[in-house]
Amino acid sequence: MMIKQLFENGGIEVTDQEFKEVLKITTDDIRENRVKFGKRTSLNQMVAIARISFKVLTSV
Repeated sequence: MMIKQLFENGGIEVTDQEFKEVLKITTDDIRENRVKFGKRTSLNQMVAIARISFKVLTSV
């Protein structure tokens, strides 16, 4: 997966389970906060949201 590879290239190691959860959180966030308002999401924005989601997930 390209997104997981971007994480690894950025020095962020995630397990498969963590990655699935991060993608779910990211998808939900984009759907609720961008798509419903007619906004488009670039790859860079998506990766930024995923990184924030990972930080939230691992800090809990």
